[in-house]
Amino acid sequence: MSKFLTFVLTLFTLPTLAFEEIEVTPRDFKGWAPANVRDDAIVEINKNQPLFGDGSLMFATDTVTNGQDKADFELIWQQSGNNIDFPNRTLGNIENLLFAWYRDSMSTTAPHLVPAFKLQFYDDGGTMGNAADDILGLLIWEPIYNGINPAPSDSWQISTLTEGIFWVYVSQSAGGSGVIQNYSSTLDDWINNNPMGQGGDPNVDLSADTYVFGVQIGVGSGWNNSFTGYVDAVQISFGSGDDKLYNFEACATYVANNNPDVIFNNDFECYKLIP
Repeated sequence: MSKFLTFVLTLFTLPTLAFEEIEVTPRDFKGWAPANVRDDAIVEINKNQPLFGDGSLMFATDTVTNGQDKADFELIWQQSGNNIDFPNRTLGNIENLLFAWYRDSMSTTAPHLVPAFKLQFYDDGGTMGNAADDILGLLIWEPIYNGINPAPSDSWQISTLTEGIFWVYVSQSAGGSGVIQNYSSTLDDWINNNPMGQGGDPNVDLSADTYVFGVQIGVGSGWNNSFTGYVDAVQISFGSGDDKLYNFEACATYVANNNPDVIFNNDFECYKLIP
């Protein structure tokens, strides 16, 4: 675990975290990938605004065509078609969930907008293999529904999400797809009470056993005007034996017994040397 990373998180008054730090770089995404990137948006790891180390994940939009200002960066760990790859990764087993975000003051879109954090979920309705009662969707955290409006600019913020408010987008279910218009419910509410939306919204029946098969962080669409922002330190914990913190860095780190502190190889890939 990076000592500097631990120090930075301590500055944000977080408890001591026994996570496994995973370094994500442009040459090794460690399973992460861009998704849903439209014409007026980009997402990339660069050196523009590091939280610690030398990099972070940048999102930028500049609306030319309505609806084209969208970009996501996602990690999907479910790869099998007929089996659950990580049966322990369920809504009920989430222990820590956080990420750091930064809104650049040059952004001209609405002042509450920053990258949203999304849990990708799957519920088999208790009958694995019967697609008729399957539900697929997203549990989405946004700052405006969590008392953050306007969002601070030009400073890193770390948001812990386990007790936060999430809304739901249903992408597939027997009852249809679309937004469940309920913006005041926590993960525990969705697990235990399954809040209703407005008339005509799809319904879901989630539980502690609902599988989480990935995470997605993104911006847009329909934000209008321009946005520049950054994300780092994405932590997803399903218990002490499955606690990951993803650190976005421009350069990979490796241990070496020589200097200088940074070198470049013939492919212009950079490395941070640790003597």
